[in-house]
Amino acid sequence: MFRKMTTLLFLHGFATGSAIWDAQVKEFSKDFNVTTDAEKIDELENVVIVAWSMGGWKAFKLCNEYPQKVKGLVLVSSFAKYLKSNDYPYGVNPALLRKLERKFMADYKEGMRYFYRLIFGNSDHDYLIEKLPAHKKEDFALWFERLKKEDFRSFLPQIKISTLLIHGNQDNVVPVESSKYMNSQISNSKLEIFKGAGHAPFIEKADKFRLLLKQFIE
Repeated sequence: MFRKMTTLLFLHGFATGSAIWDAQVKEFSKDFNVTTDAEKIDELENVVIVAWSMGGWKAFKLCNEYPQKVKGLVLVSSFAKYLKSNDYPYGVNPALLRKLERKFMADYKEGMRYFYRLIFGNSDHDYLIEKLPAHKKEDFALWFERLKKEDFRSFLPQIKISTLLIHGNQDNVVPVESSKYMNSQISNSKLEIFKGAGHAPFIEKADKFRLLLKQFIE
């Protein structure tokens, strides 16, 4: 009964959709209430947010706006600030983001394929691209501006709920140092580094991910 009183809210990241979580949703739906729709949070109680990559920013906002509802936070391959800067050495080199932006702006599908190679290292998950809704160039332009400018570092010390950080040590999209930094700033947090995993450890090391998440919830 306790399990069914807990809702897992899975949030996807940049240039992906909720289908990225399909395997985890299927598994956790056996024991928990599960949703990928953040708009339903008004109807939910005892929420554990599981956010991947840029989805972490949405999670931060939900934690801030619904402190009475969000009871736990899991950040997977996420970050408080994306780009490296003089006062933040843990981010991505701006040259990588510029290259990605050029590819997306020139050819959406080619940009997506390039991005998915960074995530997965091969074409095995390209089928997910076809499941995504069509986006306009203006949408991507806005997302890239967010990646260049947004900064949630000041919010991290305000997070008091139990937080689990998961990151692959071979992540080519977000440096593992970004999670190490968040771990140092979120008081009630634990960091698990998946050796041999890239940007999507919940796919690459699915069994280990499921075990850790169940242990965290319980």
